[in-house]
Amino acid sequence: MNARPVRAALFDMDGTLIDSEVHTDTAIRVVGERHGVTGLALPHTETRGRTWGHIAGVLQARGGLGVDTASLADELLVYWSEIASDVTPVPGAPEALRAAARRLKLGVVSSSPRAVIDTFLLKLGIADLIVPAARIGGDAVRASKPDPDGYLKGARALGTAPADCLVFEDSQAGLMAAHNAGMCSMFITCCAADIPGNSALATASMRDYLALPPKFWARIADGSLDFAGQVYA
Repeated sequence: MNARPVRAALFDMDGTLIDSEVHTDTAIRVVGERHGVTGLALPHTETRGRTWGHIAGVLQARGGLGVDTASLADELLVYWSEIASDVTPVPGAPEALRAAARRLKLGVVSSSPRAVIDTFLLKLGIADLIVPAARIGGDAVRASKPDPDGYLKGARALGTAPADCLVFEDSQAGLMAAHNAGMCSMFITCCAADIPGNSALATASMRDYLALPPKFWARIADGSLDFAGQVYA
């Protein structure tokens, strides 16, 4: 029996299209040092797939840095943007999206602001593949991942039912957001944390885009590939 055809692919950005998550930890540590706190760090569950507003709020709840939450979030974002400006793509990402665009509608749903999405799509050379309305940043949703609002907005922007969307994610919060939106998901492990735990949240998993089987995009589009439970390593 054929699997349900996929009509749209929705991609997280940090850790899914670009290898940038390590810079998040660096930004937290360096900004903490600016405010007199050394060795500042948060668990991955509080940083991966989260907005800078969320991260700043967690930092404030754990003792504060002598600055208001909004200013702290802005400072973290500015520093992160500086050090991540030359970040490399997840292996095979630009090529995979070009292949996917021949079969599916594409969107990006990130906890980063929309302006950051625009910048990195240009750097990756794939801005032409994602219509502006389908670039959903953390500054455009009612609540951040694991809330499903961003992915539901992405599906609406593409005119696609949630059940017909496949989400590509690298974080617990993102995979939970996809599940809460009623979408299937592909967990990308090359830049991820807690691979065993997060794999259990996803429909399938893959190391990176180079691990996908031949004709993957064509086969998920026509429903001839049942990828549920598959591990593409």
